[in-house]
Amino acid sequence: MKKILIVAMLCMALVATMAPAAAAADTNYAQCMAAIQEQKTIQAQAHQTATTLRKKGYKDSSAYVQAAKSTWNEAQAAIQGYQKLAKYTDEDIRILTTTVFHEAGHTTEQLRQYVAQVVLNRVKDSRFPSTVKAVITQPGQYATKYADASTTQSVKSKDAANGTYYYAMCENAVKTAMMGQVNMPSNVLYQANFSQGKGVWKSVSFNSGWYSSTSYFCYG
Repeated sequence: MKKILIVAMLCMALVATMAPAAAAADTNYAQCMAAIQEQKTIQAQAHQTATTLRKKGYKDSSAYVQAAKSTWNEAQAAIQGYQKLAKYTDEDIRILTTTVFHEAGHTTEQLRQYVAQVVLNRVKDSRFPSTVKAVITQPGQYATKYADASTTQSVKSKDAANGTYYYAMCENAVKTAMMGQVNMPSNVLYQANFSQGKGVWKSVSFNSGWYSSTSYFCYG
């Protein structure tokens, strides 16, 4: 009996030590769930507003009821986006953000979003690995170092030293793509400063005054 109690206590201790690590790993998921709950609250308020307006004699065609409906629909779109984002881990976000930083960090929001979307398109394509990390570290494609935590920390340190926010902007672009809000065909699988694959979907030029480039986003 004594041995059973000792084993049980050890198991409980192990679970307790693992819990913080598990919670830390689910930061993105937890944030998405909280955001979804906020949007559901907005929907409930919009629904109540529309109901009250109808009771007061306003028709569905009125601007007031339409505004409530619009608010509800916007919240629904946000919920769907957060549901998609919740499927990715903190590690997925970190690696893809670091990749976007190195590939297009100092350019424009459009280019940052496009670079992120190409990676996500590859993850969903059977011809490429099925995880963000595997796509990024695939030989001959991006760079293995992009997946290293030390590379991410270096980027953040440079931002802090320079008083810039490029990493945060890249993370925003990554999350926008993960939420399904980037308008790009799913078969656009290549991004480089030259044309490749089965033709160019779109080319985007950038000129900062001291640096210029053209990125080609191509079909696979």
